[in-house]
Amino acid sequence: MTREELVEEIRRLPLEQRVELLEVISRSVREDWGAGEGTPADAADEADEADEHADRLSAVRRLRGALKFDGPPPSDEEVKEIITDYLSEKYS
Repeated sequence: MTREELVEEIRRLPLEQRVELLEVISRSVREDWGAGEGTPADAADEADEADEHADRLSAVRRLRGALKFDGPPPSDEEVKEIITDYLSEKYS
């Protein structure tokens, strides 16, 4: 039986039997994948996590230096003074 014939035969099955077949195939794939190697879903999750990590790392590299000060960062008192000046100017 060719792959195409198999697919056609599966499509002719009632929905309930196709679902049962899907479960059997899924169980078989998980068993063949191996207990120590994880499941295909685990591999996909790891790939997604790696992509997300790469995206974050790329963003950090692009933003590096964006908040760099000309000198040392302002002290807490200087920040409070800057905020006070800004707000008094805004609401005056």
